[in-house]
Amino acid sequence: MPVGTVETRRTKPPGGPLRVGVAGAGAWAEEIHVPVLSAHPGVSLVGIWNHHPARARTLAEAYATRAFDSYDAMLQAVDVVSFAVPPDAQPRLARKAALSGRHLLLEKPIALTLADGEALVDAIAEANVASIVFFTRRFEAEVAQALAAVAEERMWDSAVARFFSGSMRPGTVYADSVWRQRQGALWDVGPHALSVVMPVLGAVTAVEATREEPKITRLGLTHANGGRSDVALSFHAEPAAQAESYLFRAGGHAARVEVRPALRQAAFRNALEALIAAVTTGAPHGCDVGFGLQVLRVLIAAETSLQRGGPVPVGA
Repeated sequence: MPVGTVETRRTKPPGGPLRVGVAGAGAWAEEIHVPVLSAHPGVSLVGIWNHHPARARTLAEAYATRAFDSYDAMLQAVDVVSFAVPPDAQPRLARKAALSGRHLLLEKPIALTLADGEALVDAIAEANVASIVFFTRRFEAEVAQALAAVAEERMWDSAVARFFSGSMRPGTVYADSVWRQRQGALWDVGPHALSVVMPVLGAVTAVEATREEPKITRLGLTHANGGRSDVALSFHAEPAAQAESYLFRAGGHAARVEVRPALRQAAFRNALEALIAAVTTGAPHGCDVGFGLQVLRVLIAAETSLQRGGPVPVGA
């Protein structure tokens, strides 16, 4: 079983497509979750719940589905919950869904605290349900193929990653996101970068994080194999500076993975299909909640480093 995965034994019930409900009705649900779920032949979009009922009704009406008045009511009607809620709300809702026997399509980061992340992992393991965390880059076909080729080529000693996004610049759809404003680029674009670097260089054992102007966070990562990676993050980048790339090195060898603007709906469709496969076979996926917890541990160590200064062991 891949490192970081959680064993799953519950399999897809017979008798038709999986019934899916969406928790959340904001921009991400409207742009990604609901359109893909409503069009996919392998699932049936049963409905939408949101803590603002009017938003759920508006989105549900646009896709001719049901707006649930309560989260509990939606849980009773579905096999899978697809989460499009902030990371401080996701753990409680997802844990309840798991303990109700529902499979989970989660967003990154899986939580904002280690206690919440571990409790969610424990609930999923206890209920034996399937989970996928939507690390967008890992489900983009071109990026996934490039990463697989890089990982198979050789053992790499180091990586340099740059993820400069403009997602929080004034006027963007996410500019008013409260949790992104509060948590910063580390917690928003950081998980994406980590999800690319870690499968190639391995688990992270220590992090040293610093902040630079203009609004750049840098991570120095030490990996279990002794390798090092340097990651630069921003979600306030000027248009000309916006780019995402990963350079892996080993001696005189180098391999670069360039990420073009994300085809997010296609990536989410691939994540959904990975969840369907996990439900059907009972086999865990490399981007399940176990990997999500690994990434969360790195984020927490990086946040601690920003506050204290110096390197911080992951998991300490």
